[in-house]
Amino acid sequence: MIAIINPDTPKPIVEGLMSHGFTPVTIPLCTTVQRPIAGHPDIQLCMIHNFVIYNPAIEQFISKLLHQSQYIPIRGQSIVQPAYPYDCAYNCACTGIVAFHNTKATDTAIQEVLHRCSVPLIHVKQGYTKCSTCIINTDAIITSDSTIHRAAPKNNITSLLIQPGTITLPGYPYGFIGGASGLCHDTVYVTGTLAKHPDTAKIEDFIRNHGKNIIYLSKMPAIDTGSIFFLDI
Repeated sequence: MIAIINPDTPKPIVEGLMSHGFTPVTIPLCTTVQRPIAGHPDIQLCMIHNFVIYNPAIEQFISKLLHQSQYIPIRGQSIVQPAYPYDCAYNCACTGIVAFHNTKATDTAIQEVLHRCSVPLIHVKQGYTKCSTCIINTDAIITSDSTIHRAAPKNNITSLLIQPGTITLPGYPYGFIGGASGLCHDTVYVTGTLAKHPDTAKIEDFIRNHGKNIIYLSKMPAIDTGSIFFLDI
């Protein structure tokens, strides 16, 4: 099992992934965005079922990684650029039955794959929806973004709204729950502990009540590394 991660991921998190049987693979840096998010996988990747839509700049990396796998690589149409919203074209949050994004920014290839998979794309003001959304299963999410939270129940998605903050993101005031986690089968993996988060108990209960486990990959405070993408390779 492969875990696509940020090359800046702290060693304890990498070791935590390895201790749970994952092979960490670092994504190439995106040289066209600000350095603090240059290594964030969710800036350059979007997964929809077995489709992996990617920033054209990492085509060689994706082609090699997905060679002879069950995943279908789809070259994105958007060139990631420094300024918002042109840096979040691939940062779309797809639960499997619905996707949330600021549709003014969504890459064309992502839109086409969503249509092909009969997954509705729901417009929200937030462009960094993957960063902002911890996907628990196809019909449950955790987010600190009120626009995503309000849109969720209108589309048959149960949403837990949590307070922003306490999750770190170097170079920014704070990070987000989606960027500090990744879902693999029946487990939500979090980069570090949420002990200082005011909604820790709610988060853990919500995850368990939806039939998932939660594992903290390190003893350090949770850090937004740009999501962890798990691949059965």
